[in-house]
Amino acid sequence: MRKAFALLLCLLLLIGCASAEQGRYQGRSYSFSVPEPFEHVEQAGIVCFAPYGDPLRSSSITIYTTELNWYFDTFTQSEYSEALSSLTGYESITVLEITDCSVGGYAAKRVACSVRIDQGEHELILYVVNADKTYVFTLLNRDGDGYVEPFDGMIKTVSFTGEP
Repeated sequence: MRKAFALLLCLLLLIGCASAEQGRYQGRSYSFSVPEPFEHVEQAGIVCFAPYGDPLRSSSITIYTTELNWYFDTFTQSEYSEALSSLTGYESITVLEITDCSVGGYAAKRVACSVRIDQGEHELILYVVNADKTYVFTLLNRDGDGYVEPFDGMIKTVSFTGEP
């Protein structure tokens, strides 16, 4: 089961995204305020956002939803690092910090990583939330684009349609 969950995390890192609208995003079971300058598009079941609608070689925010999975809560720093490294094929990935938090009233983990892709070091931030399903909100912050703070702010606006 842990490998299946890690594979889902991998999908977030490998799927590209395109462009569309801005403002408040309303999904089937959650909503949040989209940080500027990100624009939205949904591809292959993954919700994706890119700055100014330019997904090529830019930072991106992706959201993936899967069946409820309790394993995220037991992953250690080493397990996140091993799973993401083996499944993504990145030159290197280092889990820097795992923090317990709350997203939309539900228990969550914030996982901060450093990844080496495209001949550079980039930040990867994941929020893994168990609500009615498991939600993974991810930011790939390329080349120090400065989107970590707006992404963390976006996470504070997440609300789910169900009750926590």
